Amino acid sequence: MIEIRELTGHDMQEAMELKVMCWTEELAGKAKNTLSVNKELDFWVDWMNSAQENNDVRQLMGAFEDDKMLGVAFGSFAETYDIPEKGIELNGLWVYPEHRGRGVSLMLMVHILEFYLTKGMENIVIYNPHHAPSNGFYRKFGAQVVRQDYQMDGKLLVDIFIADILSMKKSIAGTLKKYI
Repeated sequence: MIEIRELTGHDMQEAMELKVMCWTEELAGKAKNTLSVNKELDFWVDWMNSAQENNDVRQLMGAFEDDKMLGVAFGSFAETYDIPEKGIELNGLWVYPEHRGRGVSLMLMVHILEFYLTKGMENIVIYNPHHAPSNGFYRKFGAQVVRQDYQMDGKLLVDIFIADILSMKKSIAGTLKKYI
């Protein structure tokens, strides 16, 4: 049975190894993966531990089966330039390739969305590389591209999606039924 739970400091090393591994796929050959597991680990552990001082509510969740990590998702309040009020950002969603197609990302998303709905949040922003296979995932569940930015010195086109949290959660939950 798949369990969704908060990540611990101990889990973060593996979560960052997963992120770096998935980043190559997300880049879709448009830029070189220059991420370092150690630098990502330092950044995200600091991010995990600095929510209160930044007036943020952050979720770092993992999907586990028999204590084996299957995937992770990170969420936080959105910057006001993305969503002026009542918004969250999906800061990351990564699932091991061998565990895709099992509803892992759906379970993680439902958990994140439900959590922030209880905090009164209404919209979600998602930054995702334009050519990444995961772009279709967000479109399928109602997210719409509102603008695009170039990152990584102009090499990487990034789609910025916005979606209504409640609508997205309902859509994902409907699809999730076939996995549970």
